[in-house]
Amino acid sequence: MRSDTEYRHLLQKCRAAREEGLDTLSSGERLAAALVLNRPEWLAAMGVTIAEAIDRIGLIRCSMLLEVQRDLVAQPA
Repeated sequence: MRSDTEYRHLLQKCRAAREEGLDTLSSGERLAAALVLNRPEWLAAMGVTIAEAIDRIGLIRCSMLLEVQRDLVAQPA
């Protein structure tokens, strides 16, 4: 079960990735951000497929991806 803290953390990290890139993110945060932001070239640069990224971030984070994506669209930079 996800917590609001985990959701807000992921939203913040994806927003940072959208605005500043991936440099300050952990490997799991990078994978999640690439999925949320629809950046397959980021996954390719990390040597990871979409399926591998989903597997690596786990079910809890995976369950938040679409909601984070929608919130990012609703709150542009």
